[in-house]
Amino acid sequence: MKTVLDRSRPRVLKSEADYEAAIREIEALLDEDPEPESEAHDRLELLSLLAQAYEEEHEPPASVTPQEAVEFMLQQKGMSRSDLNEPMGGKSRVSEFFSGRRDLSKAQVEALHRRLGIPAEVLLGF
Repeated sequence: MKTVLDRSRPRVLKSEADYEAAIREIEALLDEDPEPESEAHDRLELLSLLAQAYEEEHEPPASVTPQEAVEFMLQQKGMSRSDLNEPMGGKSRVSEFFSGRRDLSKAQVEALHRRLGIPAEVLLGF
């Protein structure tokens, strides 16, 4: 198997060919299921980080709506929409937000950011 990285000179993935070779090597290492703390496991981690960095730089970020972000974080935290009634100003405000009939106010953005940890840029739809 041809490896992407010379072990003595690791480097950033700079081309699609580098990326594809890294993915092939990652897949081969995953098939081997290396033991934690082994050289193969360390290599798998390094290649995975390099591939992730390449993807983040070369693939456009997936856009999500503020509603999708809030819904996702509610699920992750085991909460329901009704848990947002107080910070968003009532049940009707929550309903209007999720139906897309109302944008979030500054106070609501701040409250959702504090409560759910969602960046303000996402809540504002940027």
